[in-house]
Amino acid sequence: MLVGLETQRDRFTYHFDNPSSADTPFLVPHFFEQTYNADNIWLIGRVRYPAAGIRWETFGGVTPSRDSTGDDFDTFFNPDGTTIVSGTTGGISIKSWRIGQRAEVARRGSAALFTGYRLRVDRSDFQLGHKTVTRNGFLVEATDVTTREMTSSQLHEVLTGLTVALPLGRKWGLAIDTEIAPIALGRLLVQLPDKYPGQDLVFLAKVGTSTSHFTLARRTESWGLALVLDSARTWSYRSTAALKRRVAGFGIVLTR
Repeated sequence: MLVGLETQRDRFTYHFDNPSSADTPFLVPHFFEQTYNADNIWLIGRVRYPAAGIRWETFGGVTPSRDSTGDDFDTFFNPDGTTIVSGTTGGISIKSWRIGQRAEVARRGSAALFTGYRLRVDRSDFQLGHKTVTRNGFLVEATDVTTREMTSSQLHEVLTGLTVALPLGRKWGLAIDTEIAPIALGRLLVQLPDKYPGQDLVFLAKVGTSTSHFTLARRTESWGLALVLDSARTWSYRSTAALKRRVAGFGIVLTR
C-alpha cells in the first residue's frame, strides 16, 4: 500500500478544426485551441492485492481546487484572405482527479506484465478574461470579458505495461513502471451558458499516451517513506483533433 502527496507540473492543449464564422454569414475554415495550466498538489494512493488468482492494483488521486491560467483562442480563415484570431487569456479555477485499475497478466522473477484502464478528469471554470481580436496579425480589439465558460477534460486510457522491482542493497529497492496506451481518448466538454444556453459542446481527440513511474523505497515490515517520480506525455493521431499533454511529478509517500 502507498499513500502520499505529489506535486505535478502539468500543461495540456486541445486543438480542434471545425467550420465556423466570425463576421461572415457562412461557415469558413476554423480551428480553436484551449491551453490549461493544471499544475497542482495531488493526494495519491495505490493498493496491490491478490484476488481470484490474479494480482490487482487499484490507484487514484485527487487535487484541491486552485486558481491557475487558461487560454481559449479561435482562428478563422475568410475567403478574402483575412485571418481573424479571437480569444481570451486569463484566470481559471481548476481541480482534477484520476482513478485506475491494473491486473497482472504474466510474471517472471521480479518483472511483471500488466494491463488496465485509467480515467483522468480536469474541471475548469474560466474567470475574468482579457479578450483580443486580430486581423492578419494587427490588433483591432482588446477588452475584458466576464462571459461564463466551464470545461471538463476527460482522458480515457487502455493501459499495457511492465513493472520491474530492483533491489538496491539490503534495505532499499527501486520499482520501475512503464505504461503505454496506444488506444486513448481525450474528451473535451465546453459549456457557454451565456452564448449557447443549455447546450454541451463535445469534442473528441484520439491519442496515445506513455507514462513512467519510479519509486525508491526503504524495505521495512512496517510503514516507511518512499520517493516517487512520474512523467507522462501524449501524442495525437490527427492534427485536426489533437491533445498535447506533458506531465512531470515528484512525490513523498508512505509505503507498507
